[in-house]
Amino acid sequence: MDVDDEKEVEVVVTENAAPSDEGPPTPEPSPTRELKDETVVVAERPLTPDKRSPTPPTPVPSPEREKTPTTTAPPAPGYSAARELPVQDAEVPGLPRLNYNILDHKRKLFIVVSLLVLESSLLPIALFYGLWFGTTLRHGIIFAIITSFFGLVTGVEFGLRTLKLLLKSAVYRPLGAKRRHLDFTHWTLSFGFTIMTAVLVGASIPHEPLVRPLAIPVSLFLIQLGAQLLLSGIMNALGRPAPFRISSVAKGERFPPLVLTIVEDIVAVDGDAGWEYRKRLLARYEASPAFRKMVEKMNWFWGAGTLLNGIATMVVVWTVPQEVAYGVGWGSPLVFVGIWVMATVHWVRKCLRLEKRMWAEHH
Repeated sequence: MDVDDEKEVEVVVTENAAPSDEGPPTPEPSPTRELKDETVVVAERPLTPDKRSPTPPTPVPSPEREKTPTTTAPPAPGYSAARELPVQDAEVPGLPRLNYNILDHKRKLFIVVSLLVLESSLLPIALFYGLWFGTTLRHGIIFAIITSFFGLVTGVEFGLRTLKLLLKSAVYRPLGAKRRHLDFTHWTLSFGFTIMTAVLVGASIPHEPLVRPLAIPVSLFLIQLGAQLLLSGIMNALGRPAPFRISSVAKGERFPPLVLTIVEDIVAVDGDAGWEYRKRLLARYEASPAFRKMVEKMNWFWGAGTLLNGIATMVVVWTVPQEVAYGVGWGSPLVFVGIWVMATVHWVRKCLRLEKRMWAEHH
């Protein structure tokens, strides 16, 4: 080997040798780790040909989530449930329709109202004055005859609505109520009828019946109903929550005006409109400010009227001769209800026309 070959070998060795002051060479990564890392990099950060910022990958949904449908719990009954209801069959776009025309049931309405008027006013007055002045029957017997007719019509109607509410089907029950749950109007009537029956029976027991107490059962019921209406109006105006279920309004929802509850219960049960009407009425009440305003005013109108008429009738009954008091006690409520019903019909028709016009203007 000549000198030039030895120099070439030294140069090659010097270039391949690592400098001594840089420490031991770093071990190369294993092929498996390198393949794994490279796979991860390729999968997570794919590079574009111009090597700009990587585009985040599009998330791929899990097959299990696609197969499993997402379900949500149904809304709580009452106002919150009404707000979630789809608006259908609107009289004007977006305004829920009540879908109940009382004239479609005018025959049944005429029969029931006529029998109620006969039982709660005309029959007691006719029997009292006819038997009191036209016969020599003992007064105890006269009132026994009169009292025996009390509750014939109301008792049958009350029994029928009780059966409807206790049916296995939820057609007539309040929205969200369990089976055997009576509506609020049923409890109101139960309390009122119990008081009225107790007064009639108790005042008829003495040998000489107490004529004045026998003249005030309807007035007592009007006082009870008027107080309930006014109390519900105050609770609603203050935004207080319902302490218990009030028909379709669940506990904790805003206290409703009692006139709204009475209309809901009577039309749904006695008018055979069912739960569909309850749903539509609450939806209308929630959707329309004009409808809410009308209901609130109507609540004050009936609350103040029934309470004042009941108190005024009681005052007159206890100040005039008992023969006059009996006629006043059973006749005054009928006159009052007739006037208030006629005023209500005219008022409601006017308010509903105004509501539709305002709704069309603002929607």
